[in-house]
Amino acid sequence: MNSRRAGVVAAVAASVLVLSGCASATPGAAAVVGNERISERDLTEQVEQVLRAQGRPVDSTSEALVVTTLDRMITTQLVEQLAAENEVVVTQGELDATIANYVEASGGREAFQNTLLAQDLAPDDIDELFRVNLLAQKMGVLFDPSGTPESQSSAIFAAVTAYSEEVGTTVSPRYGQWDPAGLLVGPPPNDLSVPIQIS
Repeated sequence: MNSRRAGVVAAVAASVLVLSGCASATPGAAAVVGNERISERDLTEQVEQVLRAQGRPVDSTSEALVVTTLDRMITTQLVEQLAAENEVVVTQGELDATIANYVEASGGREAFQNTLLAQDLAPDDIDELFRVNLLAQKMGVLFDPSGTPESQSSAIFAAVTAYSEEVGTTVSPRYGQWDPAGLLVGPPPNDLSVPIQIS
């Protein structure tokens, strides 16, 4: 696959990560988004799924992979909740057509999956990534109907940021602290860094 095709597919993963608190009081929760809980078990399973798809031992994880995965899981929750409030949906036909276009642009499904795997996205998570991306695109149009793609992207980023603050998003301090302005997990507060273990 040439660099242009690789860049097109990688950009989709990056778009959700770009869209993509202090301590949660919920035992066993990696994060809480509004009333939705992201369990440590779910986070562990997501990380191990990536490692297995990459052919790596499940105990070879890194803090960066864990935090990146948690970023994506939190952002997914925020986008899905905001979309539900605004009655924005993505049909299976829209999802299938979008993925098919990217598969073709990538030179085939294997190349497509390998590009996303290099972005730490397992094949089983591809549908969810593209569905969330399509939800975000639709909401960008909803919030800025006459805008450019760039301004619509800014509009959805601002909307998700505001929504994150509105519903409350918290992260277990063992993983870091939620930064609503950047929509990402930042360093733990007060340097209370705890080594991350996946078991």
